[in-house]
Amino acid sequence: MNYIMKYGAAVIATGVFLGGLGLSGQAVDASTSKTVSSLAASSKKVNSDISLKWNGKALSQKGMLDRGAVYVPATVIRDVLGLPLKYDAKNKVYTLGDGYNKLSANVYNANEIYLTVNGYFAGEPGGKIVNGRLYIPYKVLNEYMGIQGQWSPSAKLLNMTAKKQNPITIKTETVKKKILNTTAVVNYPVISGLENEEAQTKINNVLKKNMENVFDAAEGDVGTLPPSGSDYPYEFQGDFVVHYNANGLLSITTSEYSYTGGAHGMTFRNSYTFSLKDGKQLKLGDFINMQGKNKQKLNNLVLNKMKEDGGYLGGFKGVPTDAQFYLKDNAAVLYFSLYEYTAYAYGFPEFELKLKEWK
Repeated sequence: MNYIMKYGAAVIATGVFLGGLGLSGQAVDASTSKTVSSLAASSKKVNSDISLKWNGKALSQKGMLDRGAVYVPATVIRDVLGLPLKYDAKNKVYTLGDGYNKLSANVYNANEIYLTVNGYFAGEPGGKIVNGRLYIPYKVLNEYMGIQGQWSPSAKLLNMTAKKQNPITIKTETVKKKILNTTAVVNYPVISGLENEEAQTKINNVLKKNMENVFDAAEGDVGTLPPSGSDYPYEFQGDFVVHYNANGLLSITTSEYSYTGGAHGMTFRNSYTFSLKDGKQLKLGDFINMQGKNKQKLNNLVLNKMKEDGGYLGGFKGVPTDAQFYLKDNAAVLYFSLYEYTAYAYGFPEFELKLKEWK
């Protein structure tokens, strides 16, 4: 069964995102000295211990290899990065970190642990609890927690270190407004530390305008609605996640979740990728070749994938020049909105495009 179908209703009902194209990438031997963005192992053995290092120093705790995915104990990340790790027993939720990269692990059972970053669904695989300890997939740590690593399949060793990121500060600002008898809350990013103040102002203006649009949309939606009831109160929530913050580029996705009655809420998202040098907002075509035969190749890839995954509603005529996307290490991720081309339960269709393959 497609995992989006399996988990879609439960995940979307909580207002988090669906997406992702799988759990693993290419395994690389550490002797090649290449940094890997995701890890897969040739071994199929379940729950096999692996050794962990941080900056070349051996750690006492062990990681885990399970069905081709590498997992790291949450306590390791707490210790090496000095992040807070908390557990809310009432709601069965772990939180790791703070600020804009706060990771939450929602525990349904030991093998169903949904991972979100600021409300953004972090994809598959989810977390695991083994012998009372929470394990996080390295893939999630790499994509959202600022960690990179080298993996040696032969030695079963993962050597981690912190990513080199742009020397900027990303602060979360929170704005609240009373709408009907509920409080709309939007958390949005504010950037500081750029040498080019004009570029910094330009970026912050875009992100602030997005926040204002969330409130405008919420107020517009409720214009004809009665006050929300106590059993199923209305909700309006905005958040953001940082996908990429390196090499003079910053890629952020903002989310807007609203529930105004009915069977389920609705999530919208917008992504912004900026050049920190001048504050310019970049397009997908700035990172991949979307001209000539490549454009047709991309259109075919997207259409075939949506049909293959199921839930395709029709209407796709091609990837537009202003398509929604975000950056990650060595790739651009193209995506479409809920209901745009696929049924709601299939979430946000995503297509990871390796930059070196789309020159």
